[in-house]
Formats: sequence, structure tokens, C-alpha cells
Amino acid sequence: MPTAISSFPMITVRMLEDISSEMLEYSFCYMENSKKNFLGCERISDDSLIYMVNDSRGIWNADEYNLSINRQYKFNNYNILFGENGIACSDSIVGIAVVWTSTDSKQRGIIEVGEINNTNEKLHFSMEYFFDKAQLRGDVEFTTILYIKNTGNPLRNEQHIANSCGCIVGEIDKFYLRLDGNGSMFPIYEINDLEKPLWYLDCEWEDPRYDDFAECVSIYINTGHKNYKYLDKVKRTYDEQLLKEIMASALTIVITKLRSETFWDSIAGGTAEFENGSVAQAVSYFVKTLGWNATKPELLSYSIRKFFDERM
Repeated sequence: MPTAISSFPMITVRMLEDISSEMLEYSFCYMENSKKNFLGCERISDDSLIYMVNDSRGIWNADEYNLSINRQYKFNNYNILFGENGIACSDSIVGIAVVWTSTDSKQRGIIEVGEINNTNEKLHFSMEYFFDKAQLRGDVEFTTILYIKNTGNPLRNEQHIANSCGCIVGEIDKFYLRLDGNGSMFPIYEINDLEKPLWYLDCEWEDPRYDDFAECVSIYINTGHKNYKYLDKVKRTYDEQLLKEIMASALTIVITKLRSETFWDSIAGGTAEFENGSVAQAVSYFVKTLGWNATKPELLSYSIRKFFDERM
């Protein structure tokens, strides 16, 4: 595809530096029973630009919960955007927005952030936007842009500047978010093997006090099994209760396995600090905060299933 060459001035790296803007990291949360729950966010690897979200409670997933995206913006020396050497007429209004693109769900949209007038006041914008459950899938791209929101009356030395409503005059930055796969605190992967059961659990760790829950615990769903049709959300035969039973069974196995550790009392009692995102921290939250009864296997199984029936 040929490179597009703009016929009007666009924002430059030097201009972005001179503006002295402050943009905090994106943050994410979801609503459950009218309560806001924050999600963690980290790079999938040190050399990747893609981030993923995770839930320390092990509950959130993109299909069954909404997703809120939040960010704070501050602009100081923004008047350099206007006039002969800028990207907008002196009396026009520049808009700030976030363009989001979800290729897997074939959706795209714009989140309005705020507007900039040609003044010297400090500007502070707070952006919050809620996506519906199952609206986003796979990798989602968020691009913060500047555009002409309201046209102005160009002076004689501003005839070369963009002055059409909606015209994009620059990008500030991009952010890439991955929602599926490892994006969940309790990853669920699909395999296709006619000889394996409908689902099974991969539960491996060396030291649960430090090892990451999302890296050590995974559920595998077998698309090659004859009963996969009950877990295929595309088909009318999909059975949500079956998925709940699988999740409950898997968590029962994880917690039962962890009860054999010598430091189990500190996990169940919440009396020790564990590595953030670790197996021990997650299970401590399940037992101490959510009130799952881990004193006996049958009581544990019962309390987890009751939790899923009430919350999901």
C-alpha cells in the first residue's frame, strides 16, 4: 500500500515534546454487582508492545463481563498547536479522542476525550469508557489522536492549515491490548484431539508462593470431543452450566492440591504476604475474602459451585 502524504501540517515528535503533555498508563476494571473491580495489566513479554489484563480474583473474562478503559491526560504548553507554525487555525478547536479497533470482533469506534482551545490554561482530562461483554476479542488497538473538532477562520498566514471538521492532524500514541488466552487470570485454551477427554487441567508450579497463577494453571477444552458442542458458544446447544461445572471442578483441584503445602494455614488465614499474582495469593483471596470453605473437599466443592451460581 502506498504511503499517504498529508497536504497540511501534522503534529511532529518535536511538537509533542514541546507540549509537555502527561499521559498516565491505561487502567482497566469491570463491574460486578454494582461494584468496580480493577484489573491488572502487564506486557506479555519484555520485548513485546502488547499488554494483557489479568484478574487477581480469577473471575473476569471478556465474554461474560464488561470492560472499562480509563486514562488521565494533562496538557500544558498546547498553544503551540495553533497558528501559522501549528496544526490548527488560531480560533479553531482541536479534539482529543481514542480510536479503538478490534479486528477479531470486526468492530471499531471512537472515544471522545476532550477539546483544546487556544489558551494558556492547564488542561486535565479523565477518560472512562465501558465496553459491553463479548464486544472485544483478541488483540485490540487504542490510538490517541488529535483532530479538528470545530473549524476556525483562517488568517492570511494560516491558509495552509487543516480546517475541516473531523480531519485528523496527528497521533499521540498507540496501545495494544490482548484479551484472550493469557489475558485471563485463569487461562482457557482449546485443543483438538479425538483421544483426549472433553477438558483437563494443567496444574504445575515449583513454589506457589511466587509462581504466577496464570502461568501455572490452565484449563484445556477439547474441540475434537463429541460433546464439545455444549461448550461452543456459537451453537444453540451451548450449556453455560457445564462451563461453570468445569471451572468449579478445576478450582477445587487447585485448592485441594495446595492444601498439602506446609504453609497452607497462612494461605487460608490470610496471615502472610505472597507475591502479587501468585498461586498462593489467588487462593488466599478465594478462601479468605470470598469465603470458600476449604476445610473439607466436599465443602470446598459446594462453596465454589454456590459462588458460581450466584455470581456468574
